[in-house]
Parts: sequence; structure tokens; C-alpha cells
Amino acid sequence: MTPPALKPAVPVVRALRAAVVGAALVACAAQAQELPMRMPGLWEITMQTTNAPSQFVKHCIDEKTDRQMQQFGQGMDRSACTKNTWRKDGERYRGESECKFGASVATTRSTFAGDFGKSYRGEVDTRFDPPMGGVSQSKVTIAARWAGACPAGWKPGDMQMPGMGRMNVNELVAGRAARQPK
Repeated sequence: MTPPALKPAVPVVRALRAAVVGAALVACAAQAQELPMRMPGLWEITMQTTNAPSQFVKHCIDEKTDRQMQQFGQGMDRSACTKNTWRKDGERYRGESECKFGASVATTRSTFAGDFGKSYRGEVDTRFDPPMGGVSQSKVTIAARWAGACPAGWKPGDMQMPGMGRMNVNELVAGRAARQPK
């Protein structure tokens, strides 16, 4: 039997991963192309990954939170990726990256479109060599829309997934940063 204190760890890690993946994908594009900042307020983000259930996230942001998430994603990119190219193609942003995660190299092709103020959509196709955790290929489809003002009692960085309590991604990321060696 798992001790009660350990049970929340898996959902918290999954939620943080979902938020960070979504933010990092957009943030990587921001390095080469200046993307518009997302409108402050509540964002509803649906992520569908190959062979996995959809993840639905509600995320309250302000300009500072959006910028912090981009910087966090860029920091991940600098340390793990040897290739990261983005170009604006009409109304779309197209990217290619090559990043090392443990023993695997992830080669990714991405396309994002939208105004990033009210909505955006993205597709991220990744191949892992050698396979990572038994996965050799993954496709993530992201659909995000601005839903209005953050609900009463929510603050920037608050995020919620169904079946979980609300947590603040800014505080989780800040806690991680505080534990990193300088």
C-alpha cells in the first residue's frame, strides 16, 4: 500500500508536466520569432497525445506568468537542445528541434497557428532514438482558447485539471528553481 503522503505526487507531476509542456512548446517558438503574449485571464488547454487520454487544463495567467513560462521553456531548451529552428510561414510558426533527454534524442517538427491572444492550435510530432520509455514516436495536438477573466479566488499561475485540486505552477517552478544548484 502506498503511504497517503505519496499519492498526490503523481498527479502533481503530471499536471506540472502538462503545463510546462504546453508552455515550453510555445516558449521555444518565442526564441526565434516574437510571438504575441497570451491575453491575461483563464486559458483552457486541451492536449491530445498519441495513445493517451486527453488532458484538459485550466490555467490562469497574467503577463508576468506568461513571460515566466516562456523563460522556463527557453531554459529547458538551452540545456537540452542542439537544434532549434523556427520560422514564420504566413500565419503559422513552424519549428524543428533536436533535444537530448537521458539516452534518447528527440527529433521534433512543430506547427502552431492562431493569434495567441484569444486562441492557438499546435501539432508537435516527435521521434525518439532510441525509444524513450518504450515510445519511439509521439504526436501531441494542442488546442487553447482564452475563456475570460480568471475565476474569483484564482491568482496568476493557478492551474487545474479534472480530478485534481488547484495548484500554482509559478510556485512549483519557483520551488524547482530554488532547489537547483547555482
